[in-house]
Amino acid sequence: MASRSWDRFVGSPESAVLDVKSGVYPLDDPAGTGELIKDVAAFANSRGGLLLVGFGTRVENGREIIDELKPVPARLVDVDRYRKLVRDRVRPLVRDLSIDFYPVDDERGVLVIDIPSQPETAKPFVVPGPDGRKTPTAVGVPIRDADATHWLSHDGLQRLLSTGWNAVGGPRADIIDALNKAVAAAVPAFPKPAHPEVGEGAGRQRRNFTTAYAAGGGQTALGYPTQPVAAVGPGLIQPLAGRDGAPGPVMTVLPDRGGAVVPGDIWEDLCEAGNAADTETAISNVGLPSAPATTSLLIRADAQTVELEGGRWGPGRLAQVSPGGRLLWRPHTSRDFEMHHNNFATGELTELYLRAVLDVTWQSWKYRPQSLPVAVRQRHRDLLTESGLAAHMSKLVHRHTEEVVAPAWNLASGSDSNHSAISSHVRAQITPPDGPPVVTANSVLQTGNWRSPSSVLATVDLGTNLRPLPKLHRPLNPGSMQAMRSRLSLVDLVDSLVAMWEAIVSLPEALEPDFMRLPYAAPPFVVFYIHAGTAARDAGDEGVAHQLNLPDVLDLTPLGDGPHDVSRTQTGLRIVGPFEPDRAARQRLVADSLNDLALSWGFLTADVNGLLSN
Repeated sequence: MASRSWDRFVGSPESAVLDVKSGVYPLDDPAGTGELIKDVAAFANSRGGLLLVGFGTRVENGREIIDELKPVPARLVDVDRYRKLVRDRVRPLVRDLSIDFYPVDDERGVLVIDIPSQPETAKPFVVPGPDGRKTPTAVGVPIRDADATHWLSHDGLQRLLSTGWNAVGGPRADIIDALNKAVAAAVPAFPKPAHPEVGEGAGRQRRNFTTAYAAGGGQTALGYPTQPVAAVGPGLIQPLAGRDGAPGPVMTVLPDRGGAVVPGDIWEDLCEAGNAADTETAISNVGLPSAPATTSLLIRADAQTVELEGGRWGPGRLAQVSPGGRLLWRPHTSRDFEMHHNNFATGELTELYLRAVLDVTWQSWKYRPQSLPVAVRQRHRDLLTESGLAAHMSKLVHRHTEEVVAPAWNLASGSDSNHSAISSHVRAQITPPDGPPVVTANSVLQTGNWRSPSSVLATVDLGTNLRPLPKLHRPLNPGSMQAMRSRLSLVDLVDSLVAMWEAIVSLPEALEPDFMRLPYAAPPFVVFYIHAGTAARDAGDEGVAHQLNLPDVLDLTPLGDGPHDVSRTQTGLRIVGPFEPDRAARQRLVADSLNDLALSWGFLTADVNGLLSN
């Protein structure tokens, strides 16, 4: 101890003569005082030993291994109080006992309790019984068994007293035999079930399991493994159970991650969130808890959010969306270019046609009425009226014309309406007094049916005829057949898509007012389509309609140097997890996606976000 070479203890196992603690004994608590005198007496009743307070351990192959130096605060250690408690409570007096505190730095150190081997004639050393009373009516005999401390059982204590601990000339064989039987009887009465070892079957990941197990409190706090490690979804798991056999926490490990300890209730929420009858498929869908790369993750039983990774559904988390409710899977918003939905226009094709499609699927949700009632159709209309899309339409037109008729949303009628038993169709239109419609918006809201797994499908379409807006943005080369056609700026394109996004994510409320608290059966998403339509013909023009390309309807000049001819008529993007981002985040996600599209077309200096900040 004098050299204070603490590192020599790291890597050593606890044993019958060495025990370590990571924290000081709480001497103000009767249980803490009882633990101190029990530990000292147990060493005195065996071969003596060393108690070191200020080290951490890990579990390895069922044994506690000293893992690291963890000095304790000096202000929490009163050496004189430790000495007095042992002197007053352990009988007979422990000879040559030393209790000292060795500083490691200005504020922390290691408490060392050295219990020398005691004469056999002094044994047994007794302490107040396990009830911890200062003036007990009963006493107990603590003993060391390998690296653990146990109370001598009543039968063992009776056997020792009847046989006699000592005899002239030293302990006899029958006394030693009685002591061995007493030690065996002192092992807790709980049956030790045959169970796999922690991390068994995990290969090189075994250390992550054992480290997490030790960090979580070992068998005392977590229980024991019920099966070897199994591969489930993106990682490995090992379920645990308590001494009574009841299901306990589950340990999980992802590649290149530390281990995680998942409380049983949260594990059940995780499996339910994956929307599958079997655990393998459910976990494959949502993933496993994301632990740090070098440390363990101990998830609290009352955690309100748990980050996940590795699932087929993409990055997400478990989150408590209702007070006291179970945790539900929620996606982290992401963007890509997967587009599978119908991109056909609702209504008449225009020169520039934008479409947003929302697809949401909830677990076990079925719309009860056989057809949509009038109240749902009216709510569909009202939600769009309350949205910012109508204001955006007015702004888009008002910027370039002197007189604008404010758009009104109405239930669509006529042969081109898309009403049905399970769908509602709402339309708004801006038409100048002296010309054809400039901007037309259509929205269809549809509940799922036997042909579709989706709970809700919604569309918002925005069609713009650019020729009636000669002042919109710079026209194409004068002298061409489209000389009078204007083009939409990229800033207006981003604003249009964001306005459509904000409108469409409000529409499920018409079918399910509390939809934000429902569990998903698949990741929700919005797909955006950008179409160049056909050239609007002048009155009396009997020529064939001319198919436009994207550069005919969008002003791509601010993207910088690029290809001379972008022969594309349509493009698009997808947003997964569309409900949570605010307007600024939505604007940034759309701009980033358009920037990536422009780069793929050959505009190597494209900076759509830069255009938005100007």
